[in-house]
Amino acid sequence: MNSRPLLRSGATASGLALACGLVGAVPAQAQPAAPTDDPAATVSGPIETTDDSYPFMSPEGPEVPPIEAGEPIEVDLGAHDYVEEEFFLRGTAEHYDSDTGEAVDSSPYTTRMVVRRPAEAADFSGATFLEWNNVSFGQDIEIDWSTSNEYLMRSGHVWVGLSAQRVGVDALRDWDPDRYGDLDVGGPELDDAPAFDILSQTARALRSPEGVDPLPGLDVEEIIATGHSQSARYLASYHNDVHPHHGEIDGFLIHGAPTELEESRTPVMRLMAEGDVRSRLGSEEEDSTYFRRWEVAGTSHVAHKDYLTFAPLISREFPDTSPQECDRPPLSRVPFHYVQNAAYDHLVDWVTKGDAPPKAPRLEWEGFTTPSRDAHGNRLGGIRLAEHEVATALNDGVNSGDPFCFLQGAHIPFDDATLEELYPKRGHYLLAVNRSVNEAKRDGYLLREDAHESRRAAWQVDHDWW
Repeated sequence: MNSRPLLRSGATASGLALACGLVGAVPAQAQPAAPTDDPAATVSGPIETTDDSYPFMSPEGPEVPPIEAGEPIEVDLGAHDYVEEEFFLRGTAEHYDSDTGEAVDSSPYTTRMVVRRPAEAADFSGATFLEWNNVSFGQDIEIDWSTSNEYLMRSGHVWVGLSAQRVGVDALRDWDPDRYGDLDVGGPELDDAPAFDILSQTARALRSPEGVDPLPGLDVEEIIATGHSQSARYLASYHNDVHPHHGEIDGFLIHGAPTELEESRTPVMRLMAEGDVRSRLGSEEEDSTYFRRWEVAGTSHVAHKDYLTFAPLISREFPDTSPQECDRPPLSRVPFHYVQNAAYDHLVDWVTKGDAPPKAPRLEWEGFTTPSRDAHGNRLGGIRLAEHEVATALNDGVNSGDPFCFLQGAHIPFDDATLEELYPKRGHYLLAVNRSVNEAKRDGYLLREDAHESRRAAWQVDHDWW
């Protein structure tokens, strides 16, 4: 473990540092989270929602504007018989020494969480996904919800989005002072030290609430913590330094961040887009009894589906937002969310049944930082969905241009001559797609529902020469 006086992590947008593997031998049996006598956050709410006051970036809020990248994806909670409620959380958060795990200070806090849950208790799966909201762009973004909301709702899982960090909480106060004026997790001098205990206290409140029950009638059996990029870095630090002492979380998804993970008796998956893996060293991180690393070829740190879900909400809340100007057409179209859905599903089984996810092939490299690519420029190795394996475009994990373009990857369709050479007959194309879909599903990287969507999309493809 690196020596540092208080828990803190960098707030950069992406995982660009080199990843190190899990160290040491892993114990033979996982230990599920158990109730503790430590304090839980005191919950109040649900906070009233009106036409003029609603949860930040709520899919139930006002109509979203059009965006440059395509038709906005608007999540319909009601169609899945889901409800959204927002709650405030209050307590005193301890600040921990990362080397000893001992509390060295404390501070009061008031923050918020958004809960999206089945309207009927009978539809609840028992699994709750607790997302550490990303604040890379200066406000809360629910990245993993944007990625996997369809899976979460069709599976009956609860999703909870937590505002743990000062940047996000301060932005909420500025955005709607009437609604969020009381929120405060401390000033910059604390460097987000309270955030780690806030996560633990929130998890306790979901199982054994103080004050209002945010999940009335729902018996939480397991809590899986999830975070993307900047928030995944914090979550990795939490896993390493706080979780061993608190034990509130049953499983972790570390999405799009290479932060070193220490040995654990709790299931952990690290899920990486192609654009997240910048050297062979990262791809050499070893799987173990309670750790899996998956790398998805052809995918970008910010996925197309995610962007079409969260970017319209950002534009609604901040009308002056302008898109990034990238050197190449941005946003890979390889559906990263299919693999994240499968990872989530495996995590639930891992936590509840002890069934570990399959191991996955890693991205291939020609040199330490030189990726292996095919004749069309597409990446070799890794988890290969049909949209990448049976390519109709260059889908790259990186881009250049404005500051955040490197996160968006690139999508450049093949010209007709190339497509006709690759797929002279419709049947050839559909056969190749079906074979690739079946392989990904068989190997555990694609769920049945998403396999159906992949095949359906292929059937809609048409060309003049067919």
